[in-house]
Amino acid sequence: MSTPEYDARNVLGRFVATLSESGDGIIRDATELADPKNIIKSVLQHCIRTIEEADKRSFLRSAYLSLGNYQELTDEERKAVAALSKIGPPGPPGSELQEEQAKRIGDVAIHLQAVMGRLKAEVAVRAQELKLLPGSD
Repeated sequence: MSTPEYDARNVLGRFVATLSESGDGIIRDATELADPKNIIKSVLQHCIRTIEEADKRSFLRSAYLSLGNYQELTDEERKAVAALSKIGPPGPPGSELQEEQAKRIGDVAIHLQAVMGRLKAEVAVRAQELKLLPGSD
């Protein structure tokens, strides 16, 4: 069985387009990606190594970190992320809205905690990887 061929420009273009779409929060479903994460990661690394313009390299480095926000979600995690987006920004402290939000988030907290743990770990690894690529400060 052969490995599919990917055009780096197309992969990069599709990922940038996905990043440009408004998301419901920091946790994004990996099914939103047009290409496998490992392919996108490889393309971004190549581009970061080879691009000379500092502003473009900075954008690519940010995109590299953002790739960590895309997680493989279980059905329960997908529902939890959807519920979180419906809860909205926190209400004022002590308000009825804040109390209602706290109740609603409590129902999905365990699933959100699991996916946030994976997301934080992946972003930390990506940050370490970026230190090995050109343009580190």
